Amino acid sequence: MKIKIAALVLFSGFQIGFSQEVVKDSTSRITNNTVVEKTEAEKLALEKAKQAEAEKIEKERLKTLKEAEKQRKDAERAREKAEKERKKMEKELKQAQKQQEKLAKAQKNVTKAQDRLEDNKKDLKREQEKFDKKMRKGKLSPEDEIKAREKLLKLSNKQKELMLDLEKAQMKLHKLN
Repeated sequence: MKIKIAALVLFSGFQIGFSQEVVKDSTSRITNNTVVEKTEAEKLALEKAKQAEAEKIEKERLKTLKEAEKQRKDAERAREKAEKERKKMEKELKQAQKQQEKLAKAQKNVTKAQDRLEDNKKDLKREQEKFDKKMRKGKLSPEDEIKAREKLLKLSNKQKELMLDLEKAQMKLHKLN
C-alpha cells in the first residue's frame, strides 16, 4: 500500500514537473522543492518501513529455525532414550533367559545325580544279595570272596562319590534359587 502511494506521488510529481512550463517564480520554486522534499521524505520513510519489515521477517525466520532445531534435538534425545531403554530391556531379557537356562540345567543335573545314585544303590544291593547267597551256599573260594568284597567296596565307594556329586548339584541349584 505504501509502495503504491509512493509510486502515485512520484508519478504525479513527475507529471506536474514536466507537463507545465517552468515559471521562474519564487513561489513556484518553493512549492516544487517542497513536493520533492516530501517525496524524498516519503521514500526514506518507505525504505525504513521496508527495512523494519525485513528485519521483523528475519527475526521470525530465525525464531522458527531455533524452534525447529530445538524440536529436532528433543526428538533425537527421545529416540536415543527409547533406544537405550530397548537395549536395556533386551539385555535384561537375555540375562533372565540365561538364568532360567542355568536353573534348568542345575535341576537336570540334580535329577541325573539322583538317578545315578539310585541305580548304584540297586547295583550294590543286588551284588550284596548275590554275595550273601553264595556265602550261605558256600560256593565262594577265598579268591572269589576277595573279588566279590572288592566289587562291593568299589560299588560302595562309587555310591559315596555319587552322593557327593548329588550334594554339589543341590548346592548349585540352591545358589541359583
